[in-house]
Amino acid sequence: MSKSNLINILFIGSILFIIRLTMFPESSLNIGGEKGGINLVPFYTIGDLLFHHSFADFIVNNIGNIILFVPFGFFLSIKFKKIDSLSKGFLVGMVFSISIEIVQLFMPNRWTDIDDVILNTLGTGIGYSVFKLIKKFYKTK
Repeated sequence: MSKSNLINILFIGSILFIIRLTMFPESSLNIGGEKGGINLVPFYTIGDLLFHHSFADFIVNNIGNIILFVPFGFFLSIKFKKIDSLSKGFLVGMVFSISIEIVQLFMPNRWTDIDDVILNTLGTGIGYSVFKLIKKFYKTK
């Protein structure tokens, strides 16, 4: 298998993993089991989970949303050479996340939440940055 094919498989795999967890219920993570809704107030859900729910719920939702997009950002920077800055990586992650949130508007057991967009975009940026740091480290050696 060529390096290019492997990168394509890993990039598509990261997208499919995101779709799996954002579009389909996952009872073990308490995702999609209740009636959905809409939150357009930035940081409302993050604060609500921090102050009115268990720490485990806070971690699963907030850290989970970040971690979910880290592989996407990592492989995005490998696959598309024209995405050559952190701001471009953020933009692509944000557009992808907004697309998911729009689809979730029409799903009865899903939440459309601006906080998810914020956290997913952050995850994309972290993944992008990790790849760039690794690349820089190996260039200096």
